[in-house]
Amino acid sequence: MQTNYRHTILGWIVAFAILTLLPSTLCRAAAPTLRHRFLAVDDGTHTLVHVDEQDPGRNWSVTTGYVMDMRLVGGNRVLLSVDDGFREYELTSGKLVKLVKGTGGKCYSLDRTKSGRTLLTGDDLGGQKGSSLVVYDPEDRIAERKVFADLTMLRHLRPTRSGTYLVAAVGQVAEVDEGWNITRRLRIPGNLFKALQLTNGNILVSSGPGARFLKEVNGQCEVVREIQGNGLPEGSFTGFHVQRDGNVVVANWLGHGANHDGTVLVEYDRDGKMVWRYGRPHASFVEVVVLDGMSALTPPTASEQ
Repeated sequence: MQTNYRHTILGWIVAFAILTLLPSTLCRAAAPTLRHRFLAVDDGTHTLVHVDEQDPGRNWSVTTGYVMDMRLVGGNRVLLSVDDGFREYELTSGKLVKLVKGTGGKCYSLDRTKSGRTLLTGDDLGGQKGSSLVVYDPEDRIAERKVFADLTMLRHLRPTRSGTYLVAAVGQVAEVDEGWNITRRLRIPGNLFKALQLTNGNILVSSGPGARFLKEVNGQCEVVREIQGNGLPEGSFTGFHVQRDGNVVVANWLGHGANHDGTVLVEYDRDGKMVWRYGRPHASFVEVVVLDGMSALTPPTASEQ
């Protein structure tokens, strides 16, 4: 009788433990796996890459040559900066629909205004020397030129909500007005790659080559949030996309050329926790746009890409 009693008690203890653990086990099992649809600029193979993790049959890639930046411009088009000009591709198929040459120099970034002008930044553009900008009119003719003598390596150019532009350069982010005059400088150490104004007015900056960080700075250039890529063994943070839930997907550039096999995209939540990563053999992504829930006809807001 005593043996049966002990067995009964032991059975109740085991049953209670199973019932206690079961809800958390089910919750973990039910947690959804993040899957994204995205465009990426691959500096490893010099291609534009479209990946749909939910439907790989929609994946495509096209050879582009040297590219550092891209912008969704609406109308099912993606705009790319390339050596000696810019190109436009169909977002859904990767078909080349426009090619403009004649810029010269090395183009690192670009933008398309609402009026149809195309802005390019880089080195020695339009017959100029040094860090420079050229503006193409809607008929694809160079209409403006500007040299920034005290800026080095003009990488990403991004508009703000007030009509100015942020330019990431070595050691600083410069804000320029519509006349291309520098109106503000934020001094941040590093080979900065991209600066984007967030919806709260702060600016998110990526480290560029040689480091892995994203820093959110306020108007006084005080760092109010920082994400460090310490969980990755290699790479540098370059282009990024701020999603509407506040998560950031950042390109982890592994270097020039195709001799790579590592993590090329990482996603962080607002607390800096890594929640998703993507690897691709021979790739070295330098810019990304996440397409989840996005219309091919309407470009993202200025605070996203």
